[in-house]
Amino acid sequence: MSNIYTDFVRVHARPDDQINEVEAQWIAWMLLGRNGSYWVPVSIRRGPQGRYADIQYGSGKSPDIVSFCSDYVGSHYSTIWGRHYDEGGSEDVIWQDDVNDGPRRFCRYGFDEVRVVTADGQPPMVPETSWQRREGAWCVEVAGSYRTGNDRSADVGPCATPTTDVPDPDPADLPFPTPTTPTTNGDELTGIDPSWLAALTARDSTATSIEYRWRGRLVHSASFQAVERYYETGPSWHHRAADDWDNCLDPEFLRFTGATDLFAPAEVYERDRQDWESATWYRR
Repeated sequence: MSNIYTDFVRVHARPDDQINEVEAQWIAWMLLGRNGSYWVPVSIRRGPQGRYADIQYGSGKSPDIVSFCSDYVGSHYSTIWGRHYDEGGSEDVIWQDDVNDGPRRFCRYGFDEVRVVTADGQPPMVPETSWQRREGAWCVEVAGSYRTGNDRSADVGPCATPTTDVPDPDPADLPFPTPTTPTTNGDELTGIDPSWLAALTARDSTATSIEYRWRGRLVHSASFQAVERYYETGPSWHHRAADDWDNCLDPEFLRFTGATDLFAPAEVYERDRQDWESATWYRR
């Protein structure tokens, strides 16, 4: 297998229009084209009052989104947003309106609560905050954000459609709800803010399990366990991701939705910009 890309596409209706269920299905099939979704389960959702349609699929063998943007965005639909994950990288990239020539950036995601389980039952060795005991974990409410990758590939074949059966999840993943399908072998967090949270996965950390939540929803988890991942064996951090549009803190996306009160600190976005400018290997 090659070119496994996960795409999360949000198509917005014109201000005086709405997208019904049938049209959302049509958009999905237009994006899938004749090749279907390449090893990524297809998910179709509609926003409140049909203001937008969300499509998850794998574009590795389906370049039809290029024609969709040029033929329909700006005429039939007001705008289109996309979050893209390349299996050769480790972070989601976000774009708007033009999948080929539009601006692209690393995508940042938000959380407002952290829950940690430690090996010794004591609070995490992070002096910057006061931890509270709740439901068997040490918890803290903190406005934060990170970058990571959301690879949603699964054993659905190279030509998946909305009717393709998705394999039953591993029992260990059942407590991990997500709006679409979860990433069960995810990437670690990059550029986490506030930065002191990075100490939770440091070599001398007593943490064995970490959960990041957004408005009550579990969006990222990390557990220290004996797993084989790529060329690594033995104990290591195992990540699972379920980021979605609800916890997307990209600054332009927040301006578009009017949720500017959710902005991360300006210096965080500046670091993201610098990282993007230096990551020429990722841009395509």
